[in-house]
Amino acid sequence: MAGSFFLRLFGCFANGSGSDDNPIMSVQRHHGNGKYNHRWEKKLARHLYGLYSMALVQANIRNEDRFQLESGPLSNVSNGPTGVFVGIYDGHGGEICSQFILDHLFNDLKTIITHHHSQVNPYVIQQAYLRTENNFMGLVRKNWEGRPKLATVGSCCLTGVVHGNVLYVANAGDSRAVLARWTDGDEQPVVHQLSIDHNANDADRREELQLEQHDDPVLFNYVHGSFRVRGRLQVTRAIGDVYLKSNEFNRPPLEAQYRQQQPIVRPILKSEPTVQTYQLGPGDRFVIFGSDGLWGEVTNEEAVSVVKASPRSGTARALLIKALDNRARRHNLVYKNLKTCRLLPGRIFMMTLALLFFSSATCQQRTSE
Repeated sequence: MAGSFFLRLFGCFANGSGSDDNPIMSVQRHHGNGKYNHRWEKKLARHLYGLYSMALVQANIRNEDRFQLESGPLSNVSNGPTGVFVGIYDGHGGEICSQFILDHLFNDLKTIITHHHSQVNPYVIQQAYLRTENNFMGLVRKNWEGRPKLATVGSCCLTGVVHGNVLYVANAGDSRAVLARWTDGDEQPVVHQLSIDHNANDADRREELQLEQHDDPVLFNYVHGSFRVRGRLQVTRAIGDVYLKSNEFNRPPLEAQYRQQQPIVRPILKSEPTVQTYQLGPGDRFVIFGSDGLWGEVTNEEAVSVVKASPRSGTARALLIKALDNRARRHNLVYKNLKTCRLLPGRIFMMTLALLFFSSATCQQRTSE
């Protein structure tokens, strides 16, 4: 089955609606479209501050990624703040946790913003992650006897919130947000990575986690060419994976391969995101939110160059094709060969991205809504 997955992946992308002039909207995605369940795109549509393009390529047997864009109210009151919310949820161990985040995180954020006097800031975003994490842990607890493997399901979680002229980027995992800025006449854009990759292959992230788990002698293992937390996960932060967070779940009926020999006295993984605040200016053109499947194939600068050179309609698809072409070249192929090649088992990956373009008037939007 895995050997012929390229044949099922490529060809014409299944389209979402090609354009949408209504900036008040909700776009959520958890599968493809029609018989092409492995890819989907939204060519171009409006959000409150400009335009966006979205795309998904699924190469796993089942799609564990989820993503969404919400444009409109950011609270549950009629006179509350408005803005744009983007979420990239890269699941692992199954799709249950990423689907749970899709179903709950944005609503949790709206509830917390409402309870904090309609303020939008890093604190309310972090609290939304914590609320979603605690509720997912409650789901695991409720189903513990019948479905203990829920404790091993998790998801990276990258979100962006644009409110007025401020962009907040929160990340728990190794998805990434990259912003491009240039003024008219500039030959090259300035590229800013707005998130931290929480991945065990990053020496700084290993050091960070080792300091928190200073009494853990077996925190990392080097497995198949990469560092993994307790020999299992590359990511050092995520929602879910509660078997690595609480000793409550470190017991039967959880399968022995997931149980830790030493008691878990503090969470090995954290769900708390790092949050970056960026003040948007007239030269800020677009920001790319993507899962690690994308960033494993293109550099930040390469991705920005592709977007800058592409027509806005279908830009997300163009970026995914570039990433796939890079992937093919590493196997001495070109993109057009992917439809007929057979790939070795284990060479499976997934790419998900949402691309926000900002209008020149973004920074003139209301900041005290």
